[in-house]
Amino acid sequence: MKLLTAIAVAALTLPFGANAFAQTTSSGLTRAEVIAQLQQAQAEGLVPAPKYDYPPSAATIARNRELYAIQHGTDHAAEMATAAGAAVQAEPATN
Repeated sequence: MKLLTAIAVAALTLPFGANAFAQTTSSGLTRAEVIAQLQQAQAEGLVPAPKYDYPPSAATIARNRELYAIQHGTDHAAEMATAAGAAVQAEPATN
């Protein structure tokens, strides 16, 4: 009788134990997707943003775009520099 009970308990617990070791597929983003999103945000000038300027101001975004263009050798570096200067001049001073 004890043997029969032990077999029944083992048979019932086996499927539950197998699920604990099974790899679950996550519906989150892949590593490549996260890297692509980060690179896109850097190209758009959204990162990096200092703690005191969140969300980033137009001047910060323009400066980040200019730096990204310079670092990555894009042909829009001169246009970005001109846009950054205009954004800094257009932004009102805050105290």
